[in-house]
Amino acid sequence: MLQIRRILVPTDFSDAADQALRYAVDLASKLGAEVHLVHAWQLSAYASPTSDLAKGMERDLSRDLAAVAQRYGSHGVTMHRHLRMGVPYVEIVEATKDLDCDLVVIGTTGKTGLEHFLLGSVAERIVRTSEKPVLTVRYKSAAP
Repeated sequence: MLQIRRILVPTDFSDAADQALRYAVDLASKLGAEVHLVHAWQLSAYASPTSDLAKGMERDLSRDLAAVAQRYGSHGVTMHRHLRMGVPYVEIVEATKDLDCDLVVIGTTGKTGLEHFLLGSVAERIVRTSEKPVLTVRYKSAAP
């Protein structure tokens, strides 16, 4: 029988990611699981990981990740935050292994437009490459 103790939730700070996080927190609450909130980001090929630009981005992203975690930290679920630098879908799949997560919960819509057309969907790539089960949460906009 599958026991879900650790749920990994990738975020790109979009509304879709937020909706998936709400779903994961609710699920974790019912299962007595903990949530691992992960943001993976890729540094420009023209910047050094030790540059002021990279350090500033990491500081800002860490602050944003803490704010998201804080919004859901009061729901009775243990929430861990992880910031990883690298190709987002690769880092997220690796995080499931590194953190020994049992399930990935991800929104099906994040960034859109030209970025999606050129790079493909991070969620799609995670579904295709993850060794762990992936639960996708379809984004439902509040707009009519």
